[in-house]
Amino acid sequence: MRCNYLTLENMVKRKICYGIVQPGQSVTDGIPVIKVNNLISGLKSLSELDTTTRENEAKYIRTRLHGGELIISVVGTIGKTAIVPKSFAGCNLVRATALIDIEDALLSKWVKYYIDSPYGQSYIEQNLNTTVQPTLNIKSLEKMSIPLYDAEYMKKIVILLSSLDEKIAINREINDNLEQQALAIFQQKLLIEGDLPEGWKRSNLLDIANYLNGLAMQKFRPADGENGLPVLKIKELRQGSCDASSELCSPSIKPEYIVHDGDVIFSWSGSLLVDLWCGGTCGLNQHLFKVTSEKYPKWFYYIWTAHHLARFIAIAADKATTMGHIKREELAKAEVVIPDTASMERIGGIMQPIYDLIISNRIENRKLSTVRDTILPQLMSGAIDVSDIQL
Repeated sequence: MRCNYLTLENMVKRKICYGIVQPGQSVTDGIPVIKVNNLISGLKSLSELDTTTRENEAKYIRTRLHGGELIISVVGTIGKTAIVPKSFAGCNLVRATALIDIEDALLSKWVKYYIDSPYGQSYIEQNLNTTVQPTLNIKSLEKMSIPLYDAEYMKKIVILLSSLDEKIAINREINDNLEQQALAIFQQKLLIEGDLPEGWKRSNLLDIANYLNGLAMQKFRPADGENGLPVLKIKELRQGSCDASSELCSPSIKPEYIVHDGDVIFSWSGSLLVDLWCGGTCGLNQHLFKVTSEKYPKWFYYIWTAHHLARFIAIAADKATTMGHIKREELAKAEVVIPDTASMERIGGIMQPIYDLIISNRIENRKLSTVRDTILPQLMSGAIDVSDIQL
């Protein structure tokens, strides 16, 4: 399949540029701004974005969004991309991201997939400025050459890849709704002030679950001939998966330090997060708790740990002289309400299927992402022929 090449600077209708240099603290009634972490987690909801003042945003009309633009991270975690949803019109970007505004929607998606492919990522890696913090300069981005095939051929590839992304997005939306349902049930059934029903009691997180801290995995590297396990660190927990840059550890570590799909993981130092891990088997790094219980169901200790996360984050933020973290004593202070056996089973009959479906959808998304990422370079190179596919 013959192709031509165009550099990005010759494909855009607005000059490629960085976003707001100093967005400042998030403000009420401000303008939402997209940050690198939003690209990593996906552009799902405006409510997840921080904001900047209207006065500050007005200085950066050049990167004000209309919807449909391509965004790429260019500082820190580099090469993450997203197409801006129409609902994000009026938002802006921060300095660690760059705007690639291509008028044709199909072409914009094609460029996104090319950047996501090993070919695009290889170009980025070869052109990084690593003097202080890894950075992709605008000039280097402008000079990236994009292969362009026949329009109908590219359309078929984009539709094929987009169908996988759309299924992933649908699963995420379903999970968002399921999580809202679970939260509403939790607040209605378990967040009780004052006197408790007969047989119920108040306790704390340490009484309902075990919080196992991970290992310093640099001491447990794979031995010669071993196939290493990916190491689950805060970066992997935040993005929901391991990747080629993830460190490896020996698969011979104690079984309790091996993380499996559906395990509850709590990052207690640095960036505090609580999540149901669905990124495949890996090794638990230090600064992460693997949360388990021999007495109580997973949904119960997960939702109670997540309930206290906001308070834990506030406690960690007060530790100005050290990296923010919480101590086990804070877990002991975190109150929980434990129902009687019959009530636990009745509530669990509603909650457990919700979380089982959330976990199942996440695992399916991981598999869909793997399929997409596997066929992506083959589609881009023409190794997989789509010319006979009927749209």
